[in-house]
Amino acid sequence: MSLKIFLFACMVFALTLNEVVSQAPPAEFRVKQPRGFEVSIPADPDIELFAFHGKLNEPMDGLEAGMWSADITRRKNGRFTFTDRATKLKRGDVIYFWTYVLRDGRGFRQDNGEFHV
Repeated sequence: MSLKIFLFACMVFALTLNEVVSQAPPAEFRVKQPRGFEVSIPADPDIELFAFHGKLNEPMDGLEAGMWSADITRRKNGRFTFTDRATKLKRGDVIYFWTYVLRDGRGFRQDNGEFHV
């Protein structure tokens, strides 16, 4: 294999690996009873901030703040968690959302998210 092909293959591998590592962790939802919900991500040591923005039963308009908008900087039980204690969710509701994670000084988003109750 020529040196150019080898170096090109190494560069593609490094870029692919960087893309996989450099994504926002997917948000996990938990519905509480009789009301409320939580949205969280694992509190990896290199994550400094988790931001959640969402709306109930109405798609987000780009990166709008939404009905819920919070920046979480404290870890609790190994997770960054947004908690809503007031909203009563029912089967068929949809939470439309986007998240932002600040990891090692770089920002990463999970856009166009949907959670179906």
